[in-house]
Amino acid sequence: MSTDNEVFRKIKEISTRTLQPRPLVNTYELASELSITRETLMPCLARLKQTRLLNFNDAQAESVRLTLLGTVVKRDK
Repeated sequence: MSTDNEVFRKIKEISTRTLQPRPLVNTYELASELSITRETLMPCLARLKQTRLLNFNDAQAESVRLTLLGTVVKRDK
């Protein structure tokens, strides 16, 4: 099972692949790269949203985006 740190690091990694500073990251792509189901991913995303490191608007969380805080925070490895 992926930890919140692993999920956060993967979101940051995917975000650096584009020229846009805080792109939308598709949660299906994220789950696929982490080799977990989307249902397993959702609680991690909810906890990261509570800590204000990422944001998503809809209840389905089809895509997420790092917050400004999330772009500068370095989580433990």
